[in-house]
Amino acid sequence: MRITNSLKPGKIFISYRRDDSQWAAARLADALSGYFGEKRIFRDIEGITGGADFGNVIESRLAQADAVIVLIGKRWAGDKDTGGSRLADSGDWVGQEVKQALEHGMPIYPVLLEDARMPTSKELPETLAPLARLHAVSVGDSSWRSDVDRLAKIISLDIPSASERRLSRINLLISASLALALFVTGALLVWNALQYQVTPGGQLKTLAWEAGKLFDAIFDRSVSDPCNPCNPLRLELLSLWQSGLIFIVVVPASALLFVHAAMVDAQRRGYLLAAAWVGALGAFAAFVLFYFVAGEYETLIIYAIAMLTAPLMFALIALSGFKPR
Repeated sequence: MRITNSLKPGKIFISYRRDDSQWAAARLADALSGYFGEKRIFRDIEGITGGADFGNVIESRLAQADAVIVLIGKRWAGDKDTGGSRLADSGDWVGQEVKQALEHGMPIYPVLLEDARMPTSKELPETLAPLARLHAVSVGDSSWRSDVDRLAKIISLDIPSASERRLSRINLLISASLALALFVTGALLVWNALQYQVTPGGQLKTLAWEAGKLFDAIFDRSVSDPCNPCNPLRLELLSLWQSGLIFIVVVPASALLFVHAAMVDAQRRGYLLAAAWVGALGAFAAFVLFYFVAGEYETLIIYAIAMLTAPLMFALIALSGFKPR
């Protein structure tokens, strides 16, 4: 059973041996901070103080982590004065960190530095033998950037990157806002229509009358309605601000999509950009038609365009999946 809390943001602990890979630990922590966030990468800096309860210290460290990177250099296993591997020593904190991580089923990523090789299960203590079966990633100074990129992508399969978490929040914000705007506008439309149910068929007649008037207004600006004063079923289904409520969300949502499109995987980015353009062009079309069509029908026109724009944005955003690059 893992000791991590599923509600935590996903922290990564770097396990290393000071006399073997301290330089790499510091450099790797800085590099991975750019992928996963500065506060999500941590390592021991001060070490374990004398007299501390070793088991409690290791448990406390790993309780903060959701994954462990094990840096393996040429002297990682080390040699005791007696000639044996110090990993088997109960006082070796590197061996104990790996042991605890294995016991708790945490994702572990062995990283081989420079020309180091992965120890075989026979070369490791029995409690650490499962480590030899894990896939290791080699990281070298000459290919540092590409190696770290590869490592980060592998880790992101278990631990979401900073970009993934940010895109997830943006996706949730935009989707929830659009859904709320559609719901509120639809509820207002129904509520306003119900207020004019003078007869059992009154609402249907009124909606049909509005649709007919809208059609006439679009194709014949000079159309007149001599019976308008005597029509008791004439109503304003939505006020101007109610019909444009959806665009209050669509416009900033489109801006957010444009700004963050570069963070999305190239194969899915087109869908996200399409959603952004749909929102921008929909808002522009609503403004143009609002300006050129008779004001009597402006609310219905804006609402109709909004009901085409928002669902289409939803569909395109879903196709993009907000998958980070």
